[in-house]
Amino acid sequence: MKTTSGLFALSCLAAGSHAFQPTSIHKPETSTVHHMTPEIVEPSYNLALGALGVGVLGGALEDLRNDQGDKLPTAKLFGGAALLFATFALFLAFQTTTLRFAFDDDAFALVKTETQESFENVVVGGTNSWKYESFVNWSFLPSKQFPILVYFRETQTPVDMREDAPIVVDDLDGQVHFFPSISNAQQLEDGFLRYNCKKL
Repeated sequence: MKTTSGLFALSCLAAGSHAFQPTSIHKPETSTVHHMTPEIVEPSYNLALGALGVGVLGGALEDLRNDQGDKLPTAKLFGGAALLFATFALFLAFQTTTLRFAFDDDAFALVKTETQESFENVVVGGTNSWKYESFVNWSFLPSKQFPILVYFRETQTPVDMREDAPIVVDDLDGQVHFFPSISNAQQLEDGFLRYNCKKL
């Protein structure tokens, strides 16, 4: 009888001790969002070199002389062109060195080389980053084989902040953007196609 009572008492103690054990707290699992490292398009100095070449040619033509050794009437015109294109070449070289086009998981952007971060658009405001789904057209002007400008139109920019563009390529809705072709045109085209940016 005592043995039975002892076993009963032990059973009660065991049950009681289990009741006072701390319950484990299950923290909700948090999902980690992995952002793709932006794909930076390689720079291209072709446009800067082309502008410099035109400037050098203008400088050579500026010094043309007639039989009497006098400069031709076109000297000032060619001299001005030489100065203009040489300055433009320096500007393009600076832009090519300090800026990059980039593709990330959901947007196309113009970023600074050092920080690889986008910055404010001084024309229409907001950052220089545009969702792929907002693209309605893109192209190279005058052509991909001879790219001077990178063109695209997007609908991300609010209607009240849009600005008229000096060059009209299509009559679609959206804000037009033009950038000097300071990056590898083939890589730009590959990126636009890979991320399904709409094109006429």
